[in-house]
Amino acid sequence: MAETSNLPKSDEPVVKLDKIQARDKPNPRWSSHFNNKLLTTTKKPIFSKEDKVFAVGSCFAERIRTALNSKGFEVGPPMQEIEMDVDRFKIDRLPSRPHMDYFNSFTVRQEFERHIGEWNQADDDYWTINKDPYWGGETIYQDPYRRMVIGRTPEDLREAVAHCNAAVDKGISEANLFVITFGMAEVFRNVTSGKIACQKPGYSGGAGAFETKFHMSSFQENYDNLKRITEIIKTVRPNAKIVFTLSPVSLARTFSDNDILVANSEGKGILRAAIGQVAREYEQVTYFPSYEIVMHNAPESFRDDDGRHVSDWVVKRIIDAFIDTHVA
Repeated sequence: MAETSNLPKSDEPVVKLDKIQARDKPNPRWSSHFNNKLLTTTKKPIFSKEDKVFAVGSCFAERIRTALNSKGFEVGPPMQEIEMDVDRFKIDRLPSRPHMDYFNSFTVRQEFERHIGEWNQADDDYWTINKDPYWGGETIYQDPYRRMVIGRTPEDLREAVAHCNAAVDKGISEANLFVITFGMAEVFRNVTSGKIACQKPGYSGGAGAFETKFHMSSFQENYDNLKRITEIIKTVRPNAKIVFTLSPVSLARTFSDNDILVANSEGKGILRAAIGQVAREYEQVTYFPSYEIVMHNAPESFRDDDGRHVSDWVVKRIIDAFIDTHVA
């Protein structure tokens, strides 16, 4: 039995969950949790420092990636290898942040389907933005399916997209472990292609307001997406393990008719149920309870400035728990 953390510590507040333990058999009793401030994970060694990890998903996946990198694990996709030409294109926050966010299960599925050739993005499948805050021109061009990938010309945009595809493909083809974090069930469908856009309309000054239509995705849709992702990984990396997690970061806003708290709860519930079902059906799929670790320490888990993003001390505990649970 490994104990990943045991409060109090000087840099952590008094919390409701002060023990996270990896056990061969998890705790089944609420009274044990309540009396001991305890959460248990099932000990399941699935990778080592010699393995390559592919981390993709919401912004919480970036936190996991950064923390694992700091502990000596090799985590892709290798976005840092992209040679940026800042006079011609922009790829999210590269090179300062070598990560790209995929907030929903649809966009993650689209990347894996593109990897195996089931979907090829057309050369004219882009959005036009009639303002240019980056290079001083009048028009720039945006990729609908990856966050804030911008080109000065359609040709520049295609090159940027090709760089992103190559990095993702390399990460998939080399990974022994896939860590995939899902964040939201509210999505926007590109009315021209039928594919799901990477972000809400107008994100960071981008397009999408007239090019997309809101869609509240269902349990069945997300369940189907997770199954398809799993099946593709089984095909291209048959010996790889998969860890699905649920991002605890709340919606910044909802496009539904519900209050933000109600909408956020519904979306997280849909995703959590879909992950749980797929993890029960596939031996190589594991759920890791980063969401529960965060929520059972709420509201102390979240940063004071926005109440949504997770504080560093909680991320550290999650990574410690993840390593104790899953590193051979």
